[in-house]
Amino acid sequence: MIEEFEKYLIELKLSQNTYSSYTSDLKQYIEYYEDSYGEKLTKLTGSDIQTYISYLKNRKNLKPTSINRKITALKTYNGFLVHNKIQDNIVINKRDYIKIQPSFDREDVPDEKQINLLRHSASISLRDYCVIVIAAYGGLRETEIVNIKLIHIHLEERFIEIFGKGNKYRTVIINDIMFKAIEEYLEERKKLNINGPYLFAGKKTNFYQGKPLNRNFVNRILDKYCKLVNLNNIHPHSLRSYFCTRASKAGYTLLQIASQAGHSSINTTRRYIGKDTENLHTLSNKI
Repeated sequence: MIEEFEKYLIELKLSQNTYSSYTSDLKQYIEYYEDSYGEKLTKLTGSDIQTYISYLKNRKNLKPTSINRKITALKTYNGFLVHNKIQDNIVINKRDYIKIQPSFDREDVPDEKQINLLRHSASISLRDYCVIVIAAYGGLRETEIVNIKLIHIHLEERFIEIFGKGNKYRTVIINDIMFKAIEEYLEERKKLNINGPYLFAGKKTNFYQGKPLNRNFVNRILDKYCKLVNLNNIHPHSLRSYFCTRASKAGYTLLQIASQAGHSSINTTRRYIGKDTENLHTLSNKI
């Protein structure tokens, strides 16, 4: 059944990360179900899902966001069962999700000084510097960065074509810092005679020229330069938060930030925007 579910996920054109997470979450539920009930899982029931949510909450002490992700995975599996006429109805609905009050306080957003320090440390490599700049000033996800093709880059028009989550298309503005980083890396790329359709290349790119680099490539680069300058708790999501926060301060509307970052909801965008303590104090005094 797992293999059939994997094929179903591929047909839904989900991202590789989502695909892997849903499959892992289903395997965990099957293991829990068989241990709890002593039988093979055939169908999903509302009562079993409620018991599982209680187990995740009280026994596993998982965060609401993690529980909601697992519920989404099971809801997708529920859709698969109905699609294949194994089950007649959808037993998971929005009432099963844990309601989370949107948080507008982000403690993990890097400040400008940290980003400048990170850029400075990465300047020894035009490729690595370009990766970090695109992440910080374009707000792209790791998968989106490694999947940028040369034909997606429009330097003169100042935008990059991005195919994000769910293969949704958007265009991301190239600012001056990104422009210079991309331009210099492209010049180096030509001198090194690197082939392949993708912007970013590794040592074996000429051998695997038809495939993009793994998304962990971005994490490895970030880890490398963070260690060089003793920066902690900075990861690709932190750079997306930095982009959203800086864009907000620069005067972008929430809709504009959501469009650039590829968020389907402005509530998601709000969670990426860090707090400005000084500004909050000023505003509170106006109440």
